[in-house]
Amino acid sequence: MRWLRIASITVTALSLAILAVGQAKPNVVLITIDTLRADYLGCYGNRRVETPNLDALAAAGTLFERAYCQAPMTPPSHAAILTGTYPSTNGVLDFTSNGLRPGFPTLASLLKKAGYQTAAFVSSYVLESGWGLDQGFDLYYDHFDLTSFQGVNPGSVQRKAGETIDLVVDWLGRQAQSPYFLWVHLYDPHHDYNPPEPFHSKYSSDLYGGEVAYTDHELGRFFGTLKRRGEYDSSLIVVVSDHGEALGEHSEYEHGFFLYQPTLKIPLIIKPPKTADVSLRRFKDNVASVDIAPTILQLAQVSGDRQIPMQGRGLLGPMLGRPGAAASMPYAETLYPRSTFGWSDLTAWVEGRFKYIEAPRPELYDLEADPQEKANLYDRQRALADGLRQKLGQFRQRITASTAAAPSGADPAKVEGLRALGYLAVAVEVKPGLGRTGLADPKDKVHLFNKVLLAMQASDAGAMAKSSALLEEVIREEPDLFIAHYSLGVNELKSGRYLKALQQFEKADSLKPSFELTEINRATALSRLGRVDEAVSVLRGLLKENPARLEPRRQLGLLYTWQGKYEQAVSIYKEILGERPADVLATKYLGIALVYAGRYEEGLAELHQALRLGVNDALTYNSLGKAQANLGKAQEAIASYRRALSIKEDYHQARLNLSFALLKVGQKVEARTEFDRLCRENAALCQQYRSYFLK
Repeated sequence: MRWLRIASITVTALSLAILAVGQAKPNVVLITIDTLRADYLGCYGNRRVETPNLDALAAAGTLFERAYCQAPMTPPSHAAILTGTYPSTNGVLDFTSNGLRPGFPTLASLLKKAGYQTAAFVSSYVLESGWGLDQGFDLYYDHFDLTSFQGVNPGSVQRKAGETIDLVVDWLGRQAQSPYFLWVHLYDPHHDYNPPEPFHSKYSSDLYGGEVAYTDHELGRFFGTLKRRGEYDSSLIVVVSDHGEALGEHSEYEHGFFLYQPTLKIPLIIKPPKTADVSLRRFKDNVASVDIAPTILQLAQVSGDRQIPMQGRGLLGPMLGRPGAAASMPYAETLYPRSTFGWSDLTAWVEGRFKYIEAPRPELYDLEADPQEKANLYDRQRALADGLRQKLGQFRQRITASTAAAPSGADPAKVEGLRALGYLAVAVEVKPGLGRTGLADPKDKVHLFNKVLLAMQASDAGAMAKSSALLEEVIREEPDLFIAHYSLGVNELKSGRYLKALQQFEKADSLKPSFELTEINRATALSRLGRVDEAVSVLRGLLKENPARLEPRRQLGLLYTWQGKYEQAVSIYKEILGERPADVLATKYLGIALVYAGRYEEGLAELHQALRLGVNDALTYNSLGKAQANLGKAQEAIASYRRALSIKEDYHQARLNLSFALLKVGQKVEARTEFDRLCRENAALCQQYRSYFLK
């Protein structure tokens, strides 16, 4: 393994100057604000959005005017922040990558080794512990309710800043041990922009700005808590964004697709402990996200890992007004256009006032003369561009680990969780070694990318016709775009057009064979068409390739239940729970299988456990009612059936079960009322059971 030895962090005379002999190590607070543009903060010149708390923090520390992220996507950017290494080195490249490998040194693991208590509170499922960023944390709070997650439920995979700050304040209230390292991640400026009142009304013409102002307000509460505890002045506090946000510049919306300034340039504020003699308040040279972790280690007087040294440079020297340190290397990349769409990836190199973007049609910008990057100088200043391209290529060779990890077979729950947040975590096949030759320039495909995003948003809002029309437009222009066929299949499945859904999933499967979610959805479409044996065959095919796959096992057990193969279903779910005792879906499906097998007491116990774990859906309550009814608990059964119908009003089987339960306890009028409604909604069930409800 080749590592770029740019900065090997050890305790030096420079860091010793920060802490007097015998002085306690400072508490370290790292705040990452997702999707925050630097130009939306008052301290960076914005006069429209009120950010008094971050402005005050900047006034007490050092503000870095030209900070750059290493990737405009949340997991790889946070990996760079927390490890001080570039994506190609740590292996977290995009949403299709494996997470940080076990044992990779992180800021948390190094501080923990030095005696720090460590805690993290993340505000979005996009940073759940599966990415490996929890390494070194005593507490990694990434609890999100995924139990009711079915395709789109953004509220279940993120939390507002106020909720996260409440959790942090509660943790601080129980915190006695010092020093501590506390990472607080806030997600609010991320799309879609919906700040709470009064920020929604105040910033109605700029809801993104409203999210920024709301986030600053909540940070004010947090800073106030630190001040009341007497810890604000003595703590090292770092605030940074993982990436910015495009608001239409270069036809890009949100982030991840391009490498222009709105998404690459980020705010970075470092407030050292009050005892530090920091003379520089604004730093004008280029710095990078990978510089943050080594700077924290310098200020905390903690050594780095000698086997895998950090690649960023410590910024303590410049903060102390001591010039002469090596320059930062703001390198950035996005694999998103390539890994998910099959178009070209992009890389960028910033040196001084110039930025070079490597693409099928390369770009060169003078960021001082042209901060909005409107004039591509590549053809006019070819020699300069070629020099920067050479430096970029040499740099990439040095930072790329010789055993780079391949994209993982993504967990469907993770893929769908990211899908709810607007990310497409799908890796498509691109021939190895193809480079950018023959791949489309993302600049030529951004209109298709935007249509896919709009289609996702329309689908999320229930506007299936609009969503499908957009996807069909994309397919007409790009017939072999996997994600368009897959998404159209999901729309058809949601709309109950199972044959059309099946056709789209089969096309998607031909473009990307054995993608787990395609196959699972194909099996669902087949089962809805009554072709259960074929659905079982699809899932068995997935499990033949990899018997450990979780979601296909869950779905196969459910199909066995509907086939009446109850013991096979029970066996599958017990096997899963043996591996994952807290698996919510396996608990729920085991309970259902046991009920249908006539093992009512056991089924009731599992379903109650599923409810305790957070399950809240109509199928569970209907199955619960069936178990209760067969155990002679009629009133409880009636309550469960009513609960199922309150969740899904057109759940005809639950209404039929409720009718029978009411009839059994002698409530004939109520039973007849429910059955009459069933007859209006489902003639087939009505005809089958009419004789039981004759007047």
